[in-house]
Amino acid sequence: MIVNLLLIFTYKNKNLLAIDSFLVTALLFILAVLHGSERYGKKNILIFFLITWAVSFSFENLSIVTGFPFGFYNYSPSLGLLTVPIIIIFAYFAMGYLAWMLAHVLTGQYTRKLEGKQIFLVPFIAAFLMVMWDLTVDPISSTLQGLWVWTYPGAYFGVPTSNFFGWFLVVYIFFQIFALYLSKYDSIKEEIASKLFNKLYWSETAAVYGITALGTILSVFYQYNDITISMALITVFTMIFVAILALINIWNNPDFKNS
Repeated sequence: MIVNLLLIFTYKNKNLLAIDSFLVTALLFILAVLHGSERYGKKNILIFFLITWAVSFSFENLSIVTGFPFGFYNYSPSLGLLTVPIIIIFAYFAMGYLAWMLAHVLTGQYTRKLEGKQIFLVPFIAAFLMVMWDLTVDPISSTLQGLWVWTYPGAYFGVPTSNFFGWFLVVYIFFQIFALYLSKYDSIKEEIASKLFNKLYWSETAAVYGITALGTILSVFYQYNDITISMALITVFTMIFVAILALINIWNNPDFKNS
């Protein structure tokens, strides 16, 4: 929340804005690693990161060169000298983890190993939750802030519609790979299983997902225009709704402990 508030004072300076983006991403990354290690162990959460890195980095570079699957674009030098800044890969992992865990909540997959149709259903739902985030941040980050620039601006406040279908494809691929891996190699030990019956453990991911959404809503305070107003509205009725729905599901579950 504090870092989100910093956006109000940094948005006019691209370098300060980039620093703020690094801080937000670093914090989310650390939280994802710590939280994910409790459930999956250090080895499996590292594998999740490597899968996310390999898939997202490959498609990001492919799109910059060929326009597939997102469209043609380039990143601002303020994010780094590489064609695809490192911060982007960490953002994929951090937000991907939140979407992944919320997909477990929405499908009731709290304490069970992924099996049967859940191997494909959980990645499918997680991909939608991930695209919700990009749907709300891309017009602000690109059209208004210039953190990345579209070569051929599109109909969605300057963002090509192909970007969102590309996002769904890419994030679904790394979610699906991880799900297939877990269906064979995930093991839920007794001490882990007891933690998975804790309401607070699952509420943490829903809360962080919702707090992340507040960054978009707060954008109306530093630049009040059609884009920020529209993104704030979309965020309320997508990401905020999902966070609330997840918290309701968690706290209404009679099998869970309160702490």
